[in-house]
Amino acid sequence: MSRPGPKPITGTHLYTLPRCARAVALEFWGDASRRRPLRDDEEFLLARGRAHEANHVATLGWPEPSWPRGDFAAGAAATRDLLVQGAPGVSQGVLVGRDGDGDLEFVGIPDLLRRCDGASALGDHHYVVGDVKSSSRPRGDQILQLSLYALLLELVQGRYPDHGFLVMKDGREQRIDLPAFRPALDDALARVRTLRADRDAARPFFAAACESCRWSELCLPALERDDDLSLVDGMTEGLRTMLEIAGVKTAKGLARATVARLARDTHVESALLRRLIDSARARVASAPQPIERAASADEASGVLLHVLLDGFADRALCFAARWNEGGEPRFVAVCPRSRDEEARAFEALIAQIPADRRLLHHGRALRAWLVRAYADGASHDGIEDRLLDVDRRLRSCANWPAPITGLPALVRAGLGRDPHRAGRSEAVAGWVEHADVEARLVRKARADLDDLHALVERWLCGSGIGSGVTSDAGGVATTEGGIAHAAGEPA
Repeated sequence: MSRPGPKPITGTHLYTLPRCARAVALEFWGDASRRRPLRDDEEFLLARGRAHEANHVATLGWPEPSWPRGDFAAGAAATRDLLVQGAPGVSQGVLVGRDGDGDLEFVGIPDLLRRCDGASALGDHHYVVGDVKSSSRPRGDQILQLSLYALLLELVQGRYPDHGFLVMKDGREQRIDLPAFRPALDDALARVRTLRADRDAARPFFAAACESCRWSELCLPALERDDDLSLVDGMTEGLRTMLEIAGVKTAKGLARATVARLARDTHVESALLRRLIDSARARVASAPQPIERAASADEASGVLLHVLLDGFADRALCFAARWNEGGEPRFVAVCPRSRDEEARAFEALIAQIPADRRLLHHGRALRAWLVRAYADGASHDGIEDRLLDVDRRLRSCANWPAPITGLPALVRAGLGRDPHRAGRSEAVAGWVEHADVEARLVRKARADLDDLHALVERWLCGSGIGSGVTSDAGGVATTEGGIAHAAGEPA
């Protein structure tokens, strides 16, 4: 019996490549049973995306080819028949490409193929490719995926589409200039072909994408075992390569290195090398190493603000604030029950906060919500001028023992806590379907603000260094006017 050939290259491989080449290699060579199971929040998001796609496709009424699942050649033949017949469009068409030996090399199943005027091998018409996405704007990984479909469509109709399209989460259609992305597609295909041919063509590298990657439970133990340089905060793949060429192959080796020698051998800026060496030493010590800085009055007296979002629905599900007043901690949360209530809920929260305090927050979510909520020019009483994002300050106040990829990583490294003990931020959208949604949201907001408060107190203000901080989330206190409120003292 002949050995089965390698798996064909699909749009998913092109979609995954910008995030992690190693994940692409594992899709070809790895044992699928070793991938971690999908979490509930991931299942929810996938189901939501499928429903969005199905709803859009249903409005078109286009035919879908019928073929035995797994027989891609039959699917491609059925799709070609529909294209030759001049169907106005095809949903879930199958496109394939073969290598020089006639083996299946590519398989693409675009959501949509739409008929356009203009001659091709099919007749006086041709088709363009489209996909339905759950994002608000096109991304590079989506365009790479679409570009592969266009390449395979060219094999059928003898004409490369002059454009493609993406249907975004709000139903808007974004036209994509596919020929402009052809060089990027060629580069990506060359890389994916290499990964398909050589199981060792890509090494793991720790990055933010590892948090959501189903292969992470395979890669992370290997990185830890090898004391890989990617586990040093601030490392990039390019820097890892240069350091390894210079003979530094582990975090421990980097911790022992000198700036002068590495600067000479790598030609990397000395200040960057110093920071990497200090981060490697923090990793070896298994503890953050504080960097001396003067505490800011804004940091010490500010009000911590937080928002929990449903990104797909563009909904703010909960606003929360935490601050000290008269030496006592205060916590307030409001949960708008519709998009129309969001601004009123936010303003109700702000009305309870001292007007002379800076508003400390972490990341871009709150500012992005303000831009959307007040896009019509309505006043929000100068709130934006009071905002202070503490993300960069927290990242730079210590040398961290692990890569800082976001607030959860800061909580783990700076406090030794589980940042997801009250649930994941990605999961909050799914809570809307539960009867206790408000209690869940308030618990999550309270836990996140307790963590942010402890980080600011310990690492920015310095008063909490060496102290333990614990948290216990409370529930909803009252509900008024369609907006759930919670107030009280953090435990």
